[in-house]
Amino acid sequence: QVLAQDCTPELKFIVLLKTDQSQEQNHINVKIANIDVDLYPRDSEIVVKVNGVEIPTSNLPYQHPEGKIQIRQSEMGVALHAPSLGLQEVYFDMNTLRVKVVDWMKGQTCGLCGKADGEIRQEYRTPNKRLTKSAVSHAHSWVLSGKSCRDATE
Repeated sequence: QVLAQDCTPELKFIVLLKTDQSQEQNHINVKIANIDVDLYPRDSEIVVKVNGVEIPTSNLPYQHPEGKIQIRQSEMGVALHAPSLGLQEVYFDMNTLRVKVVDWMKGQTCGLCGKADGEIRQEYRTPNKRLTKSAVSHAHSWVLSGKSCRDATE
């Protein structure tokens, strides 16, 4: 599912959520600039992968060589920061997921998290800009087919 994405023509970021039904786990994928970040639980900690390479928890905070993103331990989980690209924070732990965009992105995002503009009556907007009446149909509208995301084994 698309949690949040930059809905401007630049498409600076997209935050995806994949739920593993068998293990009842969430897997977060953040595509930002040319960087692909995966965050998912394994045993009792959050695994961090950048472009397919696992970053050990002991190596956090991690700063991408291009300086666009930083990943660090925060509270009980992991937080990704990329303010220059519109993402203030993507926080993930075993129970919580938080996506915060920078002020200048407000009203320019879409996905399950909405437009981030403070307006709450028109939150159930689908990818084709229609307004749905229920949370369930809204959530279903932001589901990507399995072919759109990498398989968990890749």
